[in-house]
Amino acid sequence: MNTQENVKRFEGLLNQVEREGLAQLLEYIREKSDFYTAPASTRFHLSTEGGLLQHSLNVYDCLQAKKENSTWACILEDAGKDALILCPLLHDLCKTHFYKIDYKNQKTYDPEKVKAAERWQVKKDNAGAFIWESVPCYTVDDRVPYGHGEKSVMMIEQFMRLTGPERFAIRWHMGFSEPKELHLQLTQAMSKYPLILALHEADQEASTLLEGEKDNKVLTKAQADAGEKPWGGDGGSGCDFQEAEPLGGAED
Repeated sequence: MNTQENVKRFEGLLNQVEREGLAQLLEYIREKSDFYTAPASTRFHLSTEGGLLQHSLNVYDCLQAKKENSTWACILEDAGKDALILCPLLHDLCKTHFYKIDYKNQKTYDPEKVKAAERWQVKKDNAGAFIWESVPCYTVDDRVPYGHGEKSVMMIEQFMRLTGPERFAIRWHMGFSEPKELHLQLTQAMSKYPLILALHEADQEASTLLEGEKDNKVLTKAQADAGEKPWGGDGGSGCDFQEAEPLGGAED
């Protein structure tokens, strides 16, 4: 993950949009928020400095890739170029000023650390000798408790106006992760604005398939074409999924 290059790409994409207030929004992101350094989550995906920025670009790439699908091609063309930039890049603006660094106790089996520890500090389990050490971690510290998607919309529109489809897509991008009592509204909104579903799918593809805890484990075509490398740096896809053994261990 190269945060400096990610910042350059993020701002370059947003600057393709000509809309009043965008410059002020970028200034806020750059100078008054932690968007470029915040994690994407506390521990599930890209829980690392710069993770939120990387996730936003991943969602952009996944959404752009949908244009190659015949089902989505016309729908996304109707949504317009600006929406396909603004929605993925800004959908999680709500996660600025949302996380803080805390500390937790964690086992370490590092033989050098175990050897250097006091005797009373050394414990044992099935994995071997270990000591407890305090390590930094991210926790939630929501300083603007205004929801999730609706919070992103609110923050964006403090600087510039969104179109109706953009507003709805960002508001509902969590899809059916929303509380059950909102599912009817969500379904109605998706029927009216299919961009909601496209953004939700792109978000899920990025967080579930592309991203690991600290870095991308799989690359989008755009990232591979740009010369990026997944975990391991071997230039492969980064996939380590293996086919399961046949039931009963017998071959067909």
